Amino acid sequence: MNIFEDLVLELKEENLLENTFLDELEARSREVEGSDAAPASNARAGLNDEAVPEYSDIIDTPGEAREAERHEIVHQTAERIEADAPEVADLQLMGSDETIEIRRPASDTEFFKKRANGEVLSLQLVEHVVSALEREHLKIIPKTYDDLSVKKALHRFMQVADDSASDAHKEAEFQLMQEIEAWCSALAKRDAEISIAALRRYCENCRPKLSSQAMLALARFYRNLPYNEDVRGKFDYIVTRLFSRPVSDNTRKLLFTGSEMFGHIKALYADWSSIPLYSADDEENIGLSAASFRELQQEAEDAAEFDDLIRSDFFGRIQLFKENIAELFFAPTVITAAIECNVSVGNAYVKLLDKERLASGAAVTHEKYGSIDNEAVSEAAARTLELDSTLRSLIDPAAAREEDDEPSEHAPEHAEPVETIDLSTPKPERSPAAIRKRKSLLETIRERCFGINPFLLIGSVGLILISVGIYAWAGWYVEEDTALSKNVVMVKLDPIPFKENLKLAKKSGDTFYGVVLPGWETMTNEKREEFLRAVTDYGKTGGWVNVNLLNGQGKTVGYASPGHFEIIDKPQ
Repeated sequence: MNIFEDLVLELKEENLLENTFLDELEARSREVEGSDAAPASNARAGLNDEAVPEYSDIIDTPGEAREAERHEIVHQTAERIEADAPEVADLQLMGSDETIEIRRPASDTEFFKKRANGEVLSLQLVEHVVSALEREHLKIIPKTYDDLSVKKALHRFMQVADDSASDAHKEAEFQLMQEIEAWCSALAKRDAEISIAALRRYCENCRPKLSSQAMLALARFYRNLPYNEDVRGKFDYIVTRLFSRPVSDNTRKLLFTGSEMFGHIKALYADWSSIPLYSADDEENIGLSAASFRELQQEAEDAAEFDDLIRSDFFGRIQLFKENIAELFFAPTVITAAIECNVSVGNAYVKLLDKERLASGAAVTHEKYGSIDNEAVSEAAARTLELDSTLRSLIDPAAAREEDDEPSEHAPEHAEPVETIDLSTPKPERSPAAIRKRKSLLETIRERCFGINPFLLIGSVGLILISVGIYAWAGWYVEEDTALSKNVVMVKLDPIPFKENLKLAKKSGDTFYGVVLPGWETMTNEKREEFLRAVTDYGKTGGWVNVNLLNGQGKTVGYASPGHFEIIDKPQ
């Protein structure tokens, strides 16, 4: 079963899709076989001539030269996309037993059919997710797209798909692509109002959980949208979730090795007809970006204490690096390294926080790190990581609800059955003798209170008092102006005198982070020191004490503080 048939079955099972045009064609064909009165042309059409307007009534016929050139570009693009893609890919994503089969089309005809079907069904799934997010998180009534014109265009294209050289094929394909583009643009406009955090919460908490094919549809949608930071962040989250699965202790594990994941991503790109957003000249930068992700991954895995990550603003640096590499993020080499880094960073966060909790206690840990920017951590790890919920799950793993409806690897094979009550069964009537034997409410409460373990009762009251005390102390007495409570803010380059050497600047607390331009590599050591001192001196006006300069790959090249001054990558 191919990906198109899988998506159709899933949509039908979830009542998200009515009969497709293929079902109608089969039904009409069976009717024709049983009746000689029905014309064969009508049986194949599935819709009568009045239901589908002629192409000339919808859009002017493009010029022959323009159509020939466009058709050639489409073929060249398809060949370039699939040039290095694997022939076959069988994926079991998110740890499910469902296998996604990807096969390279055997001919141009099969390629165009598969692309058309895949685009339409993918957008149907994305429409469902966006509508659900609008209802549940934006609290608005979804403005669903009327996809009737898309279905008609798809039906017309499938009628002439076998004759790819005909004018009718070119016209039908052009119309279908226009309808798909209009639908995609409408979805993109609605999706722009949805935050990355809202998408994460929906995907992690919706029941039943989204299938692998629904998540693949979202990945395809974000991969082929015009680039912006929200699109990149959503794609980052979706693919990380697709290629990993939850395990015990709130951590995740990768489903494939790096080389396997790289091959699967290339196969998906070919199946989605995704055009590269970078040129051949970017190969060196792609390699450097992937290497930088691996260095950040190693830094997270080598951290001995949770404080090591917080002091170095580790999560903020990852977020800044992802923004800095822009479209290069979508290169298969880079996204493979990013997924591995995301999983390692999330696991390091959980393990180091648990180590801090065991050493200092949950209350002290919450007091110390309660003001960390949870959104920055979640962006860096491409999963929702909130300090409060993570601490609760670490304290009581049995009470923590699994984010996916899947048993943990270490869960017992046979869980104790949960007693349930069938509300549809009427309760038996009480006899008069049973009613007389009922004790008064006060007697029942007195017996149950004396039956409680006194140590358990005292401990529970003590915990409640401690929790109330911590809440009151955190709400009224903790100073808000701490280094951990200050979010990262952008620094405008226009008013500062050294802007010609900076590409991007941000400030977190009393620390200045600046991304230097490539000209840094050609500067002498004296010029670099002069520039670093100028940034440090300007901190009296800009409001920072420490300075951290990074290059385009996210590596620190210069650092200055009241007691330390260093140029890290001195010229040879």
